[in-house]
Amino acid sequence: MRYGIRWGGRKLSIAVWIALLVIAGCRLSPGPSAPAFPFANLPLQQMWSESFSVAWSSWAPQALRCARAGPDARRCLQDIHPTLTERVLEEAAHRKEALGIDAPYVASILGGYAQRPEQAAFLIVLAMSESTGEDRRARLQTAFEAIPQRFERFSFPFRSVVFPLPHPEAGADARRWARYYLSQEWALLRAAVAAWRPPAEEEIGCAHLASEDNLCPFISRIRSPDHLPALDARLEEFFRGAFDYADAFARSERFLQGDPAQVRGLLSEMLREAREKLIPLEHEAARRRLTGESASIEALEAAWDQMEQVLFRSP
Repeated sequence: MRYGIRWGGRKLSIAVWIALLVIAGCRLSPGPSAPAFPFANLPLQQMWSESFSVAWSSWAPQALRCARAGPDARRCLQDIHPTLTERVLEEAAHRKEALGIDAPYVASILGGYAQRPEQAAFLIVLAMSESTGEDRRARLQTAFEAIPQRFERFSFPFRSVVFPLPHPEAGADARRWARYYLSQEWALLRAAVAAWRPPAEEEIGCAHLASEDNLCPFISRIRSPDHLPALDARLEEFFRGAFDYADAFARSERFLQGDPAQVRGLLSEMLREAREKLIPLEHEAARRRLTGESASIEALEAAWDQMEQVLFRSP
């Protein structure tokens, strides 16, 4: 099944359509009668179910063998490559292409979400590696085998007030054009960043993974601030990608803009402002979780809300 393709809810002329395919590809976004939800046309549950099932079936047997590694269980788990998140990311990218979806960040959102079952599996395997009682090991193995069912539903809280803006009229001012192009990507960018945050204990369900066991104390064994550089690099990549996507779309319609160079400059400036404000806050929130400190993300989400007001409020 191929999904109907729109960009910003506006049907494109044949000439612009061809230019978009060549320069930036196509994307999915809700049409005028679609529900008011940025991901309404994206089959995220289907993609998650298929991608996670394939990734888990190849990764889980290797992870379960680490339960017999004793004190080396953590290293054993870390040595499994590709990781579960990497496998989900790859599988989701294949399915996105097969479905004819070129909306950015979709595979990244699903790959980041896979941290939850991956870390749940780590906790169970570490507990098994230290267990000497056969009954407890059997309970833990049952919990490990139940992970696909526990995480079968893609349940990812979404928070953004930005929806794709209406297409400007030819000759509209440069800032209106820049806001329009960035609005096509913003909700997916924000979701991708959120998906790759270190999951909270509640998202992993560590207190309830196994009957008669609270596995939350094992979290400190699988987390380290050494993970921060890789996270920072990924966030930088996400913001660079947002500019590339928006700029490619803008260049395909430069004949409609009064000053294409100004539109491009404004896009760059808007994303620079967002990146410089938000990435340090994401870094600090991640550091606190990775070091076991209390780390509510409410202030972080509020900062994103404030940035949306700055970037997308009407002039």
